Amino acid sequence: MVEDYTNAFLFSAGVLVFMMLFAIWAFWGLAIAGLVSWGADRLITVDIGGRSRE
Repeated sequence: MVEDYTNAFLFSAGVLVFMMLFAIWAFWGLAIAGLVSWGADRLITVDIGGRSRE
């Protein structure tokens, strides 16, 4: 007789898929946070009045 490892495989595969999706979600979240902060920095430092810094 051969041992049935189907449930163990499915559980391990589910954990690995969850970890992969969580890593993708974290990467995209970090990328979006970086873009938003870069955009906010550009908006804060824009020279609206045309005045030069002295």
